[in-house]
Amino acid sequence: MEKVVVDQLVARISALLHEKLGMRGASLEARVRRAGRALPSRVRRAAKDLATAERMAKEPKMLLRLDPQQVSESYEICLMYLESVDERALKTKALFGFAASLIVQFVLIAGVAIAVLRWRGYI
Repeated sequence: MEKVVVDQLVARISALLHEKLGMRGASLEARVRRAGRALPSRVRRAAKDLATAERMAKEPKMLLRLDPQQVSESYEICLMYLESVDERALKTKALFGFAASLIVQFVLIAGVAIAVLRWRGYI
């Protein structure tokens, strides 16, 4: 496998991580680290394998030790998952989660306020 091919595969996955999940970072490795649990374990492992392949491709002797089959499988796993991600659904889910936490906090604060007023004899 050639260095140019590995770089193209890594660039595509890195771009998809940025587009679909909004992950920032200078390299694929940084973006995968930032993504953390936002990626399923299988996809995270495949992305880490691609980051390792990118590091290995920088050195000519290590490039010869790369397994093209493994790099291709890792790329396919990452690509299939990232292309299936719906950014709009993720944003909607985050918005509803935030709204739900605000509602719960409001109810708890109102309950404590009513309990204090009742305890003081104002209600």
